[in-house]
Amino acid sequence: MKLSDIQQRLSPEMLDLSTKLLHLANAAGQTLRKSTEVAQELAKDPFTESAKQQAVIAELLIILLHSCDRIASAAFQTTVPEQTAMTLHSAFMTGLVGATLPAFVQAACPDEDEEEQEETQADLLHLYNSRAIQYGFFSLNSAKNEQAHEPLLTLTGIRLAEALECSDNAEVILHGVEVVINALATLRTKLPLKEVIGKLIAGTS
Repeated sequence: MKLSDIQQRLSPEMLDLSTKLLHLANAAGQTLRKSTEVAQELAKDPFTESAKQQAVIAELLIILLHSCDRIASAAFQTTVPEQTAMTLHSAFMTGLVGATLPAFVQAACPDEDEEEQEETQADLLHLYNSRAIQYGFFSLNSAKNEQAHEPLLTLTGIRLAEALECSDNAEVILHGVEVVINALATLRTKLPLKEVIGKLIAGTS
């Protein structure tokens, strides 16, 4: 489905959240790039630099979407009946992922034609689903238990290093973890995630 068709079906609040998620992922990617270790890895092969940067942003976007998934699921489960919670959760993530991934591909691959972009979107969706399964085994808690979510953050740092083709670089992984921690904090405190979830819940009453 075309991005324009998806956008017409979504609420302004959902589109705003999607846009801000993309901006946050891009900003986090730029922050990571400022690391000396990351800059050195990117400089090793200028021909792959752009592709690596987009791969990093894609990984950051996936962990942000996964976090939205976790937070929304918990909110729905604790406020509305089970069947309603499942329906809201499905609608929320279908809309958010359906708007965000195509928008990312459109920005990252402007030279691709429509058919190529659809194939890239399908590949990215497959990656998102694969990561969701992997990340789902790990806890994503609040600051109440700072060590509980370390395995998830470490795995995300490794995925970022893999995107940069330096999976054995401990410094890059460490920088990646720091960037993800800050991005998740921004997601929780500065993006309108809770407002969108709250509006969906209010719509059931």
